[in-house]
Amino acid sequence: MTEPIGVETHERLRRLPWSGPGGKTEYVTPGDGVINQIADSTEAHIVSMARDDAAYAVTMAERPEVSRDELCALVRKLADTVKDVASVAELRGERLSEPVYGPAARALEEALRASLRKFGA
Repeated sequence: MTEPIGVETHERLRRLPWSGPGGKTEYVTPGDGVINQIADSTEAHIVSMARDDAAYAVTMAERPEVSRDELCALVRKLADTVKDVASVAELRGERLSEPVYGPAARALEEALRASLRKFGA
């Protein structure tokens, strides 16, 4: 299908999981390029580190010799980790809304809703 004369189409850009100079949001054209691979790796690293931080927090919370100050520092670290993982979730959610993922995302959403209805939730 051709576009009407004078109408440009724009591919949706991917927001990257880091900021550029001056804290500006950075974007890249979606695809299999090096920048996209680095962004994927960065997101995976953030999620992996969050899992490690959560496991460490549980271990520390179970140790009676851990001081209140240490636990407070740990809670601050976990708060930062949750913020980082929430950012990754937002980034991935933006990509799920792309037309190529739309049908799969809608099918998954409907399957989850049906499961919840089945269990009375």
